[in-house]
Amino acid sequence: MIKELMSKDLVVLDTNSDIYTVARIMKEKDIGFIPFCKNNKIVGVLTDRDIVTKILANKGSKIAGYLSTNIIKISSDASVDEALDIMKKHKIKRLLVEEDKKLVGILSLSDLIYHDEKNLIKTLQNIYAINKNSDYYDVKVNEFEL
Repeated sequence: MIKELMSKDLVVLDTNSDIYTVARIMKEKDIGFIPFCKNNKIVGVLTDRDIVTKILANKGSKIAGYLSTNIIKISSDASVDEALDIMKKHKIKRLLVEEDKKLVGILSLSDLIYHDEKNLIKTLQNIYAINKNSDYYDVKVNEFEL
């Protein structure tokens, strides 16, 4: 059961948080994923990558409007295979874990690293099977010194 593997030390922030507070907390806690709440209900999540690709790239300072609001969760009684299947289907690396409709933990791929290696590898292959970004600079071999 994932209840035994999930992280229970949670950081949840309010949707009115500014980006600098969020980034500072991520740095202090060494985390890259935070759920956000409004009126005591989880309404979205934000990753460290979201900060760079969504907020900073658009010169934003508040997180409102940039949260991923498609909340993907799993029951604390679920199996590792169920968790990996959900991660694979949605191409995500973390799941919110619920119990009695309450947030009780976060399950990440790193929590599953020593369980069911075969399914874990398939999940990783699926998550990272994306189109490569085109390079910003059109460079040639030997153009840059090291």
